[in-house]
Amino acid sequence: MNEADYHIPVLADEAISGLITDSDGIYVDATLGGGGYAERILKRPGTSKLFAFDTDPAAILFATERLKDFADRLTIITENFASVRIALANQNVWAIDGIVYDLGVSSRQLDTTSIGLSYRFESELDMRLDKRLTLTAKEVIANYDERDLVKIFRDYGEEPQAKRIARRITQRRTAEAITTTTQLAAIVGEGIREDKKNSTLSRIFQAIRIEVNDELAQLRSSLDQAIEIVKPGGRIVVVSYHSLEDRIVKELFVREAKPKADEGSAISLKQNIDYAKARLKLITPKPVSASMDELVKNLRARSAKLRIAERL
Repeated sequence: MNEADYHIPVLADEAISGLITDSDGIYVDATLGGGGYAERILKRPGTSKLFAFDTDPAAILFATERLKDFADRLTIITENFASVRIALANQNVWAIDGIVYDLGVSSRQLDTTSIGLSYRFESELDMRLDKRLTLTAKEVIANYDERDLVKIFRDYGEEPQAKRIARRITQRRTAEAITTTTQLAAIVGEGIREDKKNSTLSRIFQAIRIEVNDELAQLRSSLDQAIEIVKPGGRIVVVSYHSLEDRIVKELFVREAKPKADEGSAISLKQNIDYAKARLKLITPKPVSASMDELVKNLRARSAKLRIAERL
């Protein structure tokens, strides 16, 4: 297994150079994966320490071997990044110099049939990125009513045919249990133009995965915690791959970069804006995209957006 089995880190140079403000600081890789970002952090000059989060045993095993030369400076934590604050506190770490998120699902996870993330391989409908979770994709498809399926397909997949697909699923499951990825893909793909089918399947499978893993709520929670634990002058760096994630990051960064007004009447609000109460400074007012050179080497980078904010 090699780095490409997870994925080639996207915008890695830009992300890590934007992250490091103190060569001897304490940093967090919120999404360890194959260790691509972690290796770049640890190889930089200095004595920085890194705490890396992941719940995938295979990824942890691979990254541990890959990063063995840095074992004295690396601590791997087997938790979701939504637990970042308490997990670090358990390590007697209360403040950090920066945190980086690479929000993409790895190539290895997509190709692992035991997880069931991809419609391209037959496997059980599971989609849990952390096996300690209880909700599975099979249960979503079997138990959610039509209205709830429409909601997750629209909200998490931005799927224009959400209603028709949800109705088809609820009708079919009365005749037979839908338990595999290929069963679900066949039902979703019915009546979809061939040139549109892959896009539709991707959106539906993404929506179910997000629901099962509660991904957007976990991201919001982790970013809120990051603002609390990153030291003034430290950085929050996020690489996202779809509009739902990027919107959450953008809205949080913009909101926290705005000055806060004191309580009072409308007139006093205008007169008593406290510019010092903004908690973030935008280092990237607009998201950074991959260069043409990177796109040629790595098609996965085409949808990536990098945003960086600094704690004030």
